[in-house]
Amino acid sequence: MVQSQSYRIQAEAAQTLAEWKAFFAEQVAMQAKELAKNSNPPGLITLNHYRQAATLAVQALATAVHNTRSSDDSQEAA
Repeated sequence: MVQSQSYRIQAEAAQTLAEWKAFFAEQVAMQAKELAKNSNPPGLITLNHYRQAATLAVQALATAVHNTRSSDDSQEAA
């Protein structure tokens, strides 16, 4: 029998996760629109555009995650 374990999430961590999720969604939407400019017909966003956009957005998100500073980082530096 598996017991469920309770977790608490630091407020800063929850806020940052929400920001990363929003950043990723914005990046996908923006990249898909850019890709759709050159599609036929122009302006039609397809699933393929979203796939390509998601790949680009993952790279942008990885950079954003890497560049995120936290209070944990400040404490370690002290």
